[in-house]
Amino acid sequence: MNPSIPGRYADPSFTALEAGVLEWLDGFYQLEHLLNTRAWVIELCQGNASEALRFAALSHDAERFFPGGPSDTPANGFDDPDYLFAHSTRSADIVEAWMAEQGADAAFRRQVRRLILRHEIGGGWEADILQAADALSFLEVFDWLAVDWVRRGAYTIESAKEKLCWSMQRIRPPLALHRALPLFEAATRTLDAAFDIEIDLKARRQQASSRCFLLGESSHGIEQGGAA
Repeated sequence: MNPSIPGRYADPSFTALEAGVLEWLDGFYQLEHLLNTRAWVIELCQGNASEALRFAALSHDAERFFPGGPSDTPANGFDDPDYLFAHSTRSADIVEAWMAEQGADAAFRRQVRRLILRHEIGGGWEADILQAADALSFLEVFDWLAVDWVRRGAYTIESAKEKLCWSMQRIRPPLALHRALPLFEAATRTLDAAFDIEIDLKARRQQASSRCFLLGESSHGIEQGGAA
């Protein structure tokens, strides 16, 4: 099981808009996943990721923080186009509206919107990088979420593994695929032991949701353990 480390995602290169979106999404159970996706984007681009690509990585799943969207445990498979398009479009709409409220440049908003719309399907160099970073991040830091799905009966172990397989199958850049294999193997081992491993899922969710914890600021009582 992959524990979270306080301050792992602290980064002096955050733009004002990135810092703002982190405050906006504080408390979102996918906040660690978003930060980790941004980190993977930077690695895959060897430090040359555009500002729009970094921001799209940091906000691509924002719609799941707001009620009324498609279920995050889809019944028709993780590769169901209706689900993927509904999720991506709603995220793009919500993030674009937030950027407009912050006074972000219109051309920048369009670029971010295009990337969020394509974060599940790829298409073009930057979109393929974002798609791969999203998949890598799921494999690396969402092992606890897959265990949670199984323990609360949303999926069986075998059906949850379909998400891990889908994460691998959709990766296009060779470097990302190379990075993904050990993460896939580790996540699969964790899922196989879903009912045997010791983990406080409530504490782990708190960690993954807390901007202060993830950036190494005051933890406000967030547990620093939670996994074994």
